[in-house]
Amino acid sequence: MKNFPVFVFPVSLDFYLNARHTHKQLLTVYNPYEFSVNFKVLCTSPNKFTVIDPEGVIAPQSCIDIVVRYTQPSVTHCDTMEKFRITMYDRNTQQALGKRDIPTKLIEGEPLNLNLESMGDSFHPLTTRAAPIRPTEETPKPVCQHASHIREQQPVNVVAVAVSICCIAALLLPTQPEQVIETQWPEWLHIGSNLKLVFSFVLGLVSMLVLRP
Repeated sequence: MKNFPVFVFPVSLDFYLNARHTHKQLLTVYNPYEFSVNFKVLCTSPNKFTVIDPEGVIAPQSCIDIVVRYTQPSVTHCDTMEKFRITMYDRNTQQALGKRDIPTKLIEGEPLNLNLESMGDSFHPLTTRAAPIRPTEETPKPVCQHASHIREQQPVNVVAVAVSICCIAALLLPTQPEQVIETQWPEWLHIGSNLKLVFSFVLGLVSMLVLRP
């Protein structure tokens, strides 16, 4: 016999005397190889069990389900270990490729929890904990006030106001070479157009500084 691994699920079968729904179970045999194989199911106590389709062919990279029934459940059969043996054969030469033994037992009573049994003795379900409720966050207070309110609290720039008044007064002076009455303005107050442009520019800058939002 060759030593090819035989993949079967589940790895054991537990039947319960008082739970009739456990008297019928499935064995799934897998063929992960790239060629077809024959299989055969043997049992140490064939009088206690009925196996539907105990022989057959499994296609490459496929599986097959085998139905196993416990036909003689009795108290005298409880806690007696039996075995199923699944053997794979080469389809051409009928040479045995590998085998796998599946222990089985009839247990008196009923299963406490089928889900726990399917997970094994050392595995238990995790309890679900509710997520802690976080306290309601307070509405954040505004860190800044309205722009107009801030603007009201800012002190008036006296220098900027004084510069603005000077620029306005300079722009009101006569421009050279305007002809004016001598008694109206002294001659030294006559300024050129270029100087008025400078005063206009300065007045615009100061206005933006004072009137900005």
